[in-house]
Amino acid sequence: MAWLKRVWRALVRAVRWLLRNTRNRLSPRGQLVFDWIAGLLLIALGAITGPVPFVQGWVFGLAGLAILSNHSRTARRLFERIKWAGRQARERYRERSDREQ
Repeated sequence: MAWLKRVWRALVRAVRWLLRNTRNRLSPRGQLVFDWIAGLLLIALGAITGPVPFVQGWVFGLAGLAILSNHSRTARRLFERIKWAGRQARERYRERSDREQ
């Protein structure tokens, strides 16, 4: 498992470097393309890893939607709907836990 940690750390370092150095140097059109590619890749990663038990695929999907929501009206609506549903679920959980106490 040590090799997996090393690979993961190298991947994280590479992504951080790309985000820090590449996006800021791009033209506005290049930033748009970069955002679309990153958003779609994260959504695809979330869809692929969704059925895997130990990987939370929805986190990747939400990150992709958050990136795309700056550029797409449909992604923004879907992201806002998901945030609303999360807030509603949180409120129901809080009400239920308050009643039990």
